[in-house]
Amino acid sequence: MSQEQVTVLAVGGTGESRPSDRRPRVTGLLASVMGALDDRFIGQWVGYPASYGPVALGGLSFRHSAAIGVRRLRRAIEGTTGPITLIGYSQGASVVREVLGLVDDGTIDGSRIVAAGLVSDPQQPAGAVSECTGRGVAGVGPALPESIPIRWIGLKSDMICNASDDSLIRDIADLTRWMSFRTPKIWLRELWTLLRSNSFQNATRTRLRPSQWKKDVRRLRTAAAELAGYLPQSMRWHRFEWANPGGGRHIAYAREPYEGEFTGCQVLARWLIEQADLRENELRPALPQPRVA
Repeated sequence: MSQEQVTVLAVGGTGESRPSDRRPRVTGLLASVMGALDDRFIGQWVGYPASYGPVALGGLSFRHSAAIGVRRLRRAIEGTTGPITLIGYSQGASVVREVLGLVDDGTIDGSRIVAAGLVSDPQQPAGAVSECTGRGVAGVGPALPESIPIRWIGLKSDMICNASDDSLIRDIADLTRWMSFRTPKIWLRELWTLLRSNSFQNATRTRLRPSQWKKDVRRLRTAAAELAGYLPQSMRWHRFEWANPGGGRHIAYAREPYEGEFTGCQVLARWLIEQADLRENELRPALPQPRVA
């Protein structure tokens, strides 16, 4: 019996795509996942702004960028036939999560989705990765369907998917979710709503009291360590250069051992192969049983 072709719809992280991106080939960090898959998997890149306000090309806010990504991923799903897998990295993981969240209400047909892989998910739930004691910096994501196998890949030193529970970086994520100089009125409106409702992730952990000050000193130290892990291993400004040996954790999934000798991208690829094998075994016709004389 020949193996069934599986389409891999890949959504990259912030800065890895652009608004007019129509490239078919998977690029960025997720290309390392594709490189470790067997021949039955056919990759398809899902281009979208991949922007975070002025931080990345395009200038759209994270929320507007992700919303466009959701629309384009849904279009890609509708434009394919046969089984598919979804993989997302960083902001792309948020896009995949939102689409998966539409399965249970019937908005998305999940019957063709073999599996989904999320690398450095900003909404990674507690306990999704054994070594991660925190959770995603962006807070709680949409509910996910139990019918679709999902694998998270995350490093304990990557604060995007494993920020400490009361991390001050969470407050920054809350404040910048709608950040964009292209749509300043929307950003200010959302900021005002956030401040007025005090709906920060850390709202219950922050007090304007002297007893809070000692906690905040610790939180500042933790935030500095988390930020250092996110920043590159070396930084340059004009003639000045700084070494940051513990940096680059957010992009380490394609180059550093994650489980044994395998990188995080390779581990995800091996798991996707296992899920495709399981699907094929379930669909394979049962062999006829010998007759009893």
